[in-house]
Amino acid sequence: MKLYKGRIPTDPSPLMDAINRSLPFDIRLLPYDVATNKAWAGELCRLGIFSQAEHTAVLERLDEITAAYEAGDFQPVPDDEDVHTLVERLLTEKLGPAGARIHTGRSRNDQVVCDLRLYTRDALDELIDAVRQLLRVLRDRAEEHAETLLAGTTHLQPALPITLGQFLLSLAFALVRDMERLLDARKRVNLCPLGSGAMAGSGFPVDRAALAEALQFEGVLENSIDAVADRDFCQEAAAACAILADHLSRYAEQFIIWANPAFGYMRFADEWSTGSSMMPQKRNPDAMELVRGKAARAQGAVTTLLSLTKGVPLTYAKDFQEDKEPLFDTLDNLTLSVRVMKEAAASAVFFPEKLAAMLSDDMLATDLADHLARAGVPFREAHERVGALVSDLEAEKRTLLQVEDSELSARFPELGPNPPKLDFAASVAQRAVRGGTAPSSVREQIRRLDEVLPKS
Repeated sequence: MKLYKGRIPTDPSPLMDAINRSLPFDIRLLPYDVATNKAWAGELCRLGIFSQAEHTAVLERLDEITAAYEAGDFQPVPDDEDVHTLVERLLTEKLGPAGARIHTGRSRNDQVVCDLRLYTRDALDELIDAVRQLLRVLRDRAEEHAETLLAGTTHLQPALPITLGQFLLSLAFALVRDMERLLDARKRVNLCPLGSGAMAGSGFPVDRAALAEALQFEGVLENSIDAVADRDFCQEAAAACAILADHLSRYAEQFIIWANPAFGYMRFADEWSTGSSMMPQKRNPDAMELVRGKAARAQGAVTTLLSLTKGVPLTYAKDFQEDKEPLFDTLDNLTLSVRVMKEAAASAVFFPEKLAAMLSDDMLATDLADHLARAGVPFREAHERVGALVSDLEAEKRTLLQVEDSELSARFPELGPNPPKLDFAASVAQRAVRGGTAPSSVREQIRRLDEVLPKS
């Protein structure tokens, strides 16, 4: 069914049909198009465009269309131009003039953006729920490893002893911010454009607030030009997803390194590993590599969506047909990535003895400088003197823990005859500030994380 055959009676070129036809990818909007049509039919009934009997028939036919979709009856997809044309054709074929009246006072411009907002709202809800589930796993693994020592790094070089629990919580609290961004984006997604028409508003006195309520939107978009012409809700949702993807990618990279036998910190379960088609011994962390790779797609989608609107004159243009695939791809892949990370993290095995073996004595140099500072030595001076000691020991092929107390007292008389013992567990324990790596601080962070996680 061609919606504009009165003005363009000639069938389109096959190439024009190929570039113009969006049904192969916007078919997933069918449940939302049905919802939009139901809300619109209610207003048309109120205005007398539909009789009560016609309204009931339209609703019943829309339910039949939904059932057909859920049963997979549209695979492969029909030849309709888009999902809106498909639904309207199926209504008209069954109901005749009553079905043909469904588009009264409405444009595909406000219809498609309404469908897309409904879809994005649901997809964000699904993604947010997946993030919450991942947070629960990280919370439990952090509690399990609140006292497990780990060699913390900066510049990928040994830095300070930390706990694995704190490291896992660093991802958790980044994900909390990601979840907040997604929830915040959802607020601006959840506004109703229906009734805006092609650009100037509907020519029929539909109640836009009633439409918003019927579709469970939080409010209406107040300007009909803005309602059909902008796609910032797609851009914002994709941007929030891209930041989330970036977080997942960075930690996936860390876990890939840790799974290398040269580190041997962790091992992914068989279900989350693959082998090689040639090398029998290989055990590859492909799940994490794919999480890392999908982050690039998410970043590309943001660029695509921003570029899509930057030069389009107001109001609507067919360029906007290209908003769906990058948005769908991003939401699909981020939800998948979060679920994969959750399952992989839940079943991964960490090896505390390997983690501890990577702790190097020079990582206690900061503690020695801190002890001097507590004894009254200006920290810059303490830093310089301890750094010189580390250099001397390196030349002598010795480590800090091999230095005798008498030697430490001679070099640092401020510490007295019984200098404080240098110890990895003590180093971690003294960093008990809020957010720190001490086991007590890790458990406090878990308590604070529990405050933002639903109980169920």
